[in-house]
Amino acid sequence: MAFHPKKQMHAKFFKPKKNLGQNFLKNYKVVENIMANADISEKDMIIEVGPGMGILTEELAKSGASVLAIEKDFNLIDKLRKDLGKYKNLKITHQDILLFDPESIDGSYKVIANIPYNITSPIIRKFLESSHKPQEMILMVQKEVAERICAKAGSSERGLLTLIVEFYADAEVLFSVPRTDFYPVPKVDSAVIKLTLNHKVHLRGGSYKVEPELFFKLVKAGFASKRQQIHNSLAATLRWDKEKVAGLLEKSEIDPQLRAEDLTLDAWLNLYQNFIVLYNKEDESN
Repeated sequence: MAFHPKKQMHAKFFKPKKNLGQNFLKNYKVVENIMANADISEKDMIIEVGPGMGILTEELAKSGASVLAIEKDFNLIDKLRKDLGKYKNLKITHQDILLFDPESIDGSYKVIANIPYNITSPIIRKFLESSHKPQEMILMVQKEVAERICAKAGSSERGLLTLIVEFYADAEVLFSVPRTDFYPVPKVDSAVIKLTLNHKVHLRGGSYKVEPELFFKLVKAGFASKRQQIHNSLAATLRWDKEKVAGLLEKSEIDPQLRAEDLTLDAWLNLYQNFIVLYNKEDESN
């Protein structure tokens, strides 16, 4: 196992903060695998979230791409700048990633990071739902979260985050990473996923455009009571009578006895197309 000696040495003198979800990657082979899947050129702009000890940061900088490493832990900033200050294409900034504005980035960019596991979903949603989305995201996440993100229709792992990712991107699990590759050793294994953004506007029936905010209101309603059948969950959350929901599902050719997890993205989009008609009628009546 190829441990990075310099970063491993630094870890001995730094106490990771549990409240920041700090588990530092120490296996250099994992970094090599990430870089092999990233396809980075000198023209790229890379955002790294939570550089930690800088094991991945340094390789990103060596690629020649412009790199912005965003670190919340002020105690790590000086160490990172001292270790990696020779790379003029690297900027290390002290900021909470959840307060970072992707609109501040000029041009296209990619996100490549071993992200804090306690805020995985907010980070992913922040970039996917931004008006200035990345070209792609290569992220180290908990293995169970990776499986949830990539879960297919019919899987009990499928949820709201799955649909959010599917709506904006194509997702795949690249490889798994054992917990022993981190310091301190976490309680779970990890996986590296790749999200390739689909920048085309979602269309149905030619010129029909999907409004994300309203679409996900419908999806959230479906998953609000995940173990219930879709007709019960929609009726309860939308506060529509069961006959109205039954008609909506029939028109959308969806079996009312299915659960939210059983629907594909296309099924949700078809359901939305019929839902928006009823929603607008209801809005006009009020």
